[in-house]
Amino acid sequence: MSVASIPAAMSVASIPVIDMSPWLQEGQCGRADVVSKLSSAVLSHGIFAVVGHGIPEELIAGSLEASKEALEKAEMEDWARLEAEVTLREPNALPNFSCDENVGRGYNGDPTAPKESVSKFTVFPPCWDSDPTLLKGYNNIWPSTNSGQAMRGPLEDYFREVQRVSDALHRALSECLGRPSTFVDESLKPHTEGLLRACRYHCNEENANTDPALAAHKDLGTTTLLVSDAPGLQFLPRGSDVWVDVVLPPGAVIVNLGEFFEIWTGGAWRATPHRVSPAGRRGRTSLVFFSNQGLRRYQDGCKTINRIIEPLSDTASDANVESWQGVRSFAGEVHASVAWPAFWYERLNTLMQFRKGGA
Repeated sequence: MSVASIPAAMSVASIPVIDMSPWLQEGQCGRADVVSKLSSAVLSHGIFAVVGHGIPEELIAGSLEASKEALEKAEMEDWARLEAEVTLREPNALPNFSCDENVGRGYNGDPTAPKESVSKFTVFPPCWDSDPTLLKGYNNIWPSTNSGQAMRGPLEDYFREVQRVSDALHRALSECLGRPSTFVDESLKPHTEGLLRACRYHCNEENANTDPALAAHKDLGTTTLLVSDAPGLQFLPRGSDVWVDVVLPPGAVIVNLGEFFEIWTGGAWRATPHRVSPAGRRGRTSLVFFSNQGLRRYQDGCKTINRIIEPLSDTASDANVESWQGVRSFAGEVHASVAWPAFWYERLNTLMQFRKGGA
């Protein structure tokens, strides 16, 4: 595959919107057009939106509303304590509920980063809850409160729908790479399930006009699929230092490229720097699906299989990728290839240590 050149300047402030319905329908009619539009979007922006994805708009709206109502009450109802009383997870494992993460301080390592008032509830694949082979404690621990239970049904339904769309995108993006549609799936097996995070940005007028509600960062993995009930998401165009507001039609799902595609293409595709602007401090709910971060742990002690993510031999070479060296770990080390999920556990351990430090 030859990688086309990146446009020298971006002439639009919005993001590409791609109709996925031809890809999702039976038969091949229109699929080549979807692949062509996706290829242009990942090169020009690295962030795009999809419509025609088949997720019912009422399910998106209902899931956002249930998450908003529940997460507004989470700290008052002491969800962290309720989970800690029953969890069997290992000490540095990702919990379901958290309210003390800080991307600026923990992810970017900036001790002076402003406070981020965000409550998050992570949903592991719902099928894990009834799988007897998984390590105890890796099922979802839903809050025992009325609001927590009311959130469960919509989020489980939304998880199944967004996983379906994520899988379809993986197949289409594989073809954008000039590979068979099974490339991403085969490269990641057995780590092909996602994680869903419901996030509530609490109303906080302190520093509301100046500080981002969520610090700038890139996402690890393949893709991140996002919906929200309010504006605020911004992205940084390639070669620019001006943040751009994401504007999109109702019902669209935003897709951010992650660092795996940056590695596979040797920097020809870039994981998209993004943040939530100060507007998020006026109150905002989002559902964020990380496409391949549902990592199973088994009771039988079976060792986790690492898959090596490395540049493909025929995807990098032109002037746009000459400066690319790799992706960075939290320690600042640059990696031109990573072992998955070992690289994830390294990052997660750093984040958990940061939380324990109370910074």
